[in-house]
Amino acid sequence: MTRKLTTFLAAVLVLAVAGCAKMPLRADYVYETNPQIPVADDSSAVIYFFRESAFVNGGLNYFINEDANRIGLLKSGTYFVHKTTPSKHTYWVDVGDKVYTTLDIKAGQTYYIDGGIDNHYTLFTNTSKPHFMEVTRPIAEKILPGLRYARLSTEEEAAQIRAKEAWQ
Repeated sequence: MTRKLTTFLAAVLVLAVAGCAKMPLRADYVYETNPQIPVADDSSAVIYFFRESAFVNGGLNYFINEDANRIGLLKSGTYFVHKTTPSKHTYWVDVGDKVYTTLDIKAGQTYYIDGGIDNHYTLFTNTSKPHFMEVTRPIAEKILPGLRYARLSTEEEAAQIRAKEAWQ
């Protein structure tokens, strides 16, 4: 009986892992203490993506995409800034299910997107998915100082991080 149960649980685990989207690894990002923050101008806009620090679902990390391009990632307690062109853009993540929002970006504007985690409870399951919620500047300015800036790593930085981790 225990062998059948073990086999069943192993099969469920394999299926669960196989269906998951690629989650960010340590080599995928770099923390910066003095980031170069882009500024919106007549031909571009700036979007702050942020996620408050939280213990619950703190380990759920995900890449942010703009249309078909990966632009950043959000971990618990981080933010990044993306400079983009004016037009309609769709921002999305793939955490098994795609979660997305479309913004009509205007030149010279600054946008603030809260990329927190929503919990959905049912009788037998608890699912957690990111959300994208535009917030006002005063709300963002209260939250951003307590967060760390994290950007996507370059290929060279990623290789250095992987090599360092291999020696530890």
